[in-house]
Amino acid sequence: MTLSRRSFLSASAAIAGASAIAPALPPVAHAAAPKVGTQTPGFYRFTVGDIEVTAILDGYLNLAPAAVIGFDQKIAEKTLEQDFRSPDTKNMPVPVNGYLINTGEKLVVVDTGTVDVMGPTLSHFHKNLRLAGYDAADVDAVVLTHLHVDHVGGLTSKSGEKLFPNAEFIVHEAEYTFWNDEGIRSRFSKDLMHFVDIAQNTSKPYENNKTLISKEGEFIKGLDAVFLPGHTPGHMGIRVHSNNEEVLIWGDIVHSTALQLANPDWTVVFDTDQEMARQTRHRLLDRVAADRTAVVGIHLDFPGLGHIRRAGNAFAFHQTGWQYQL
Repeated sequence: MTLSRRSFLSASAAIAGASAIAPALPPVAHAAAPKVGTQTPGFYRFTVGDIEVTAILDGYLNLAPAAVIGFDQKIAEKTLEQDFRSPDTKNMPVPVNGYLINTGEKLVVVDTGTVDVMGPTLSHFHKNLRLAGYDAADVDAVVLTHLHVDHVGGLTSKSGEKLFPNAEFIVHEAEYTFWNDEGIRSRFSKDLMHFVDIAQNTSKPYENNKTLISKEGEFIKGLDAVFLPGHTPGHMGIRVHSNNEEVLIWGDIVHSTALQLANPDWTVVFDTDQEMARQTRHRLLDRVAADRTAVVGIHLDFPGLGHIRRAGNAFAFHQTGWQYQL
């Protein structure tokens, strides 16, 4: 039977009439279902040509206004409200993401999350990696955008053993040299001294299987190193490319999706060279916006995949929609 608009309206009217003359039934009591209280596992897959990428959520931390150089309370509140976020600047959650790249030939992890000393909302990288269907022992290489604690914490166990036992350790040569220079300690405040210790302690177990990158370009088939200094001396991005598709994993170009894209001159206290970090951010944002290059960020809203659009003198992030088919 073909359902026309007239027959649909007639059927609707008949149903409404029947319900009007039907005897009223007492409401059925249902026991309240308990709230789950937890989020779904933190992983999400997408493809870049023939390469499959899985975003792995380590957790989140709260970005304190004091950590943002250039922070202005009124501007921050307005920026957050315009982005449909809570204007509460005392509670600004920032994700910590990592990525597993399946090139078809190799399994490559990019950044490994935190250590458990950073609090209960973090250090879930390895749990979510397993839930995503991967075993850390099968990973061929671990690439570090830089050696800050929230990127290298998942390299080793509490006892100092490698958590990626068969993986090659890959980082920019300038980054490795910086953190392993004993004279560098004097440049850090006492509160940040543990950054040096963690960078050294998590790198050391991989000493016999490390590769130091000294130039831009392909270092694994489908993966190019892109030098992005400023946040740290050897901070780099990874360009993932296959079949004329590409995504740039840009590391820590931005720490706050809402605040720093709308206010790209704002830096963070963790930037080793504030001015270089600012210049690198502006240059890269201009480039990916003009070229319409998809980007992935370690601190962009999970899963961190989207595009950058210029908005006057600032920028905006457009999260990529759910990829239904891989």
